Amino acid sequence: AWPHLSVLATDNQTAGKGRLGRIWTAPPGGSLAASVLVRPGRGRVFNPEGYGWLPLIAGAAMSQALADLVPSSAHVELKWPNDVQINGLKVCGILTELLPDGSVIIGSGVNMALTAEQLPTATSTSLALAGAFVTADEVLCAYLGELEPLLVELAMAGGVAAGTSIPEFVSRRCNTIGQSVRVELPSGESPIGVATGLDTRGCLLVETSTGESLAVAAGDVTHLRVIIKGE
Repeated sequence: AWPHLSVLATDNQTAGKGRLGRIWTAPPGGSLAASVLVRPGRGRVFNPEGYGWLPLIAGAAMSQALADLVPSSAHVELKWPNDVQINGLKVCGILTELLPDGSVIIGSGVNMALTAEQLPTATSTSLALAGAFVTADEVLCAYLGELEPLLVELAMAGGVAAGTSIPEFVSRRCNTIGQSVRVELPSGESPIGVATGLDTRGCLLVETSTGESLAVAAGDVTHLRVIIKGE
């Protein structure tokens, strides 16, 4: 079996897989795609709630890594649950996949040298466009250096993030908290409200415009430019 933190990486993405079955490709040398194998408990008891923190930990780790590589004028943050943004534009996506043996593959795709014309959407950017001319090896090393200590801390806590530094670290990197948002839930509902924080599972807490409190485990989040207040 492959050991904990085994990594597969490439700069030639031909069949990228994202949330909700989305797929994409990227020209050779334009992006970094990396898959990290994580064995969360590594022989210890691991609370199932800990799995919900893994994509958030990965996203926060990537945002911190990239923040140390881009110019100081660029703001790198995590948009809950799995998008890393530079100045509000997506530079990296995170996708986690649970395997039958309880291990997890954390996939990440970073736009490295893509030009504006090569970007997949109008709301995307790349490290080069942000003024960071770095190598894929530099990005990967910085990311793994941020990711590993957080995984160790979660494992030592048995998968219980409360009481560790993880919730504060993720919340500090997450630009969704405090924002007015619309959440597209798997049920098809799209409530709007204000994101107030994270619960013990890493779910996004939202106070809706109707006064309802939601704990969102999965869904697409859109940041709104208006201020939403409960009744």
